[in-house]
Amino acid sequence: MKKILSVIAVVVLLCAILTSCTDVAETSATEEGTTKAKTTTTTTTTTMRTTEDLETTFAEVATNHIYPALEKDPDGDYPYEISSYTTYYLTSNETRTQNIQNAVSRLDQLCIPDGATFSFNQTVGKRTVLAGYEEAKIVQGDEFVDGLGGGICQVSSTIFQAALRANLDITMRACHSLEISYVPLGADATVQWNSQDFRFVNDSGCDIRLDVSAYDGNLVCTVFAKEDITPKDLKIDITKSGEVYTLTRTVDGVENYYTDSKYQKPKPTTTAADSTTKQ
Repeated sequence: MKKILSVIAVVVLLCAILTSCTDVAETSATEEGTTKAKTTTTTTTTTMRTTEDLETTFAEVATNHIYPALEKDPDGDYPYEISSYTTYYLTSNETRTQNIQNAVSRLDQLCIPDGATFSFNQTVGKRTVLAGYEEAKIVQGDEFVDGLGGGICQVSSTIFQAALRANLDITMRACHSLEISYVPLGADATVQWNSQDFRFVNDSGCDIRLDVSAYDGNLVCTVFAKEDITPKDLKIDITKSGEVYTLTRTVDGVENYYTDSKYQKPKPTTTAADSTTKQ
């Protein structure tokens, strides 16, 4: 009888141990699932702050989307010039000129395959000292101040105008907060790392290439294509109503793009020579 009781006791003890282990495993799985869920929520929050400007908030999910990388194609055959746009800068402003040329070096002869998205920030990269950028005038609030990468927005604005004239699909564009002078008001495209990008999609039906140069005060962006995709009867107009500038693009009599812009005037102490750009 004692042996039978001993066997029963051992069986009961083993069942208790197994039940305890199962409870621990289930608890661990629940905790792991909770941790993963919290991590996902944190990394997709829409109110994260950029380390460059602690006063700036932005939609992290929207700005951090990664598009397929674009590659340069200097030897490719792109025989058709579709559009071109030129802006002008002062070569005497050496740091700003350096920033412009630095960005241009990353953009020149860039191939954008049919259907691909061009992201200015993803292509040019973060503007840092290690990347070769220097301080020049940028927009901060209602004034122009010295900041790293000043002049970059002239490059994005020049590309914006060339892309408009090539009848490409502009998917992200914003104006400066202050009036600028290198393009007509309403025709600029500001950029800021990790908070404001400039993007377009190559919906032309064939591969295109951007030829971008900055030399002797001339900043030029030309769009070349493998096929003749020159838009028919393309017109770009900018009208002003009150304080709002509206840019519209029509092709063959049909409007297919418009964007609104509103600007502040810089502080009276700001000189004309300082009127450059936010980045």
